[in-house]
Amino acid sequence: MQPAIPDRFFQLTDQLQASLFPRIDPELRVSRTQLARSIISAQIALLGLWALGLLLFSSLNPEGQIAIDLAGIAFLAGAGAGALWLLRKGSLNKAGYVISLSWFLFVAGSAFLVPENLVFISAAFFLPILVSGAIIGGWAPFVFAFGSIAANSVAVVYANSADVAPGFINPSSLLIYMLVFAVVALSAALISNSLSEQIQRSLSNLHKQADQMAKLAHTDPLTGLSNRRHLFERLESEFARAQRYRRPFCLLYIDMDGFKAVNDQFGHLFGDEILRGSARSMQAVLRATDLLARIGGDEFAVLLAETDIEGAEHVAAKLRKALAAYGSQLSPSLPSLTLSVGVGQISEEDDAIEDILARADKAQYLAKSAGTSLTRTQEDLEPAGQVKQA
Repeated sequence: MQPAIPDRFFQLTDQLQASLFPRIDPELRVSRTQLARSIISAQIALLGLWALGLLLFSSLNPEGQIAIDLAGIAFLAGAGAGALWLLRKGSLNKAGYVISLSWFLFVAGSAFLVPENLVFISAAFFLPILVSGAIIGGWAPFVFAFGSIAANSVAVVYANSADVAPGFINPSSLLIYMLVFAVVALSAALISNSLSEQIQRSLSNLHKQADQMAKLAHTDPLTGLSNRRHLFERLESEFARAQRYRRPFCLLYIDMDGFKAVNDQFGHLFGDEILRGSARSMQAVLRATDLLARIGGDEFAVLLAETDIEGAEHVAAKLRKALAAYGSQLSPSLPSLTLSVGVGQISEEDDAIEDILARADKAQYLAKSAGTSLTRTQEDLEPAGQVKQA
């Protein structure tokens, strides 16, 4: 029972880490990285203008004290450079924390160094809250919101003390000021967090819809198999790979013998169910790398990667056996389910997928012409050696 406490501790630690360093969608990461770079670029540009203004002021007013301001500029510029380095390494969350934390520390330091201007300085506490929400998301804006509330509250008490700026805020209004600041800071964090989560959810929904649309575009609605379009896309890809690496692949063209009679005798609804069952039975005996597609009516095709003609004939026999096993479970009055199969294999002379498609189609026609439940290959189309295989 004792290990439960450490396990629970590690679970809480993992949850806290996931909340403070949330996983960012790849597409959202790109836009947030660009946003972070834009923020850093604007920060460095403004710091440059500020430093230039201070130097000009110092030249006109030699007695002016600008050392603290220049130190603050150097601190923010160094933090910006560090954040850019983290962005180049792909550490978006860490870069966001560096940017936000540097501004938080700068504002908090300014609040104690120039307490008489705290009313104006406190407004800058919202900058790290909003920046952390825009770049990091998760709980990050709440971390800076609570930090800002604590720092501002201490700064207000310090600024209102008799030694610094007595009467800075009316004591009767002190609590109200702190509460208003806390409400606004937490509201800013909540809005920033909500916008970040809404964008993340919207992207997730778009990805799901895109996946569904892609699946619909590549799927035969009746059988759930790949359709002709997906088959051709895979053929193009496999053709390019086979041509480059000189690896074999085969294409089976399959036609269910006498299926029209099934439709005529039992109706199209029953015929559709037979097609679905036939598709399941054939899919069950194929490898995960094989692609079974319905290309129309009772015609199917199988793309067999890394397979020669002998292997393709073996696959055709397996498909025929699987279909026969499925048909044996149906009504005895149903005609036997058999396949006519044509086999084509890529050859060195092929210029496009249409070449292997034509040979597979001709081989299937030859198989159907010779009878039922037969397999013919491209070797049956030409004299031996006429087609040079890859």
